[in-house]
Amino acid sequence: MKEQTIYSYKLLFRLRWRLIGPAIQFLLLLIGLFAAARLTAIPLGKLFVSLSVVAAVPFLHFFLYRLYAYAHSHTAKLSLVMLFSPWWGVSTPVPVSLSFFRGVEFTVCAGSLLAAAALYVWLPPGYGIALVLGSLVLCIPRLAALVMSLGKPKRCRIKYDSATISFMLTDG
Repeated sequence: MKEQTIYSYKLLFRLRWRLIGPAIQFLLLLIGLFAAARLTAIPLGKLFVSLSVVAAVPFLHFFLYRLYAYAHSHTAKLSLVMLFSPWWGVSTPVPVSLSFFRGVEFTVCAGSLLAAAALYVWLPPGYGIALVLGSLVLCIPRLAALVMSLGKPKRCRIKYDSATISFMLTDG
């Protein structure tokens, strides 16, 4: 008979991203658009139309997460949960290590912001502003989880769920 190890986890902290999270993101997006309209000569109506480019940001998060997981030979599988999560592209069958979590979240945030900055010069001004602003706002859940991870022990494991991230410790 094969030897099996069963781990139980002690929950250290759970970051929930319920209805208040998307509401804050939407409010920040609106404030950013109003500020951009005030600071530039672009009418607010054109900036609202240019928000359509923000739909590409979650797909960029998905691509960067998958690329990082593939580069580190980590198992990631497709599931419906990842489509409704603020941490787009994430669906791991088991909890991930703290070092993997920090690396992938930093890569996704930095990569999406750098891609938006690189595309800014090629897009019309309204679309460039919307893309950069959308990249910043859609990275908030990832950045919040990254900041929360700084005080956790090195042997901590992280479990992604549809609207939460759990920081856990194993007993073994």
